[in-house]
Amino acid sequence: MDSDFSFLSDYDGELLKAVLKRRDPTLANRLRADGRVTRPDAKLIMNVLSEEFIDNLDDEWEPTPYGKEISDVLNRFNAARLGLWG
Repeated sequence: MDSDFSFLSDYDGELLKAVLKRRDPTLANRLRADGRVTRPDAKLIMNVLSEEFIDNLDDEWEPTPYGKEISDVLNRFNAARLGLWG
């Protein structure tokens, strides 16, 4: 799984893995076992990150500090998704 996330910093990669483990353990385990991310997997990861972001908005619909971190990972992952798994 690490090689497919080389476009993320170590911190962001760990954050992504933690979110996946919590929100979609089946996907996290499959990615760890396969060591690669397919196009359908990339879409699932985008969905997981989007849900994590939405769940971390404050009462005024602004991202919390953690929500901003998730937004950054989401943006980087989406840019890579378009380039790698387009």
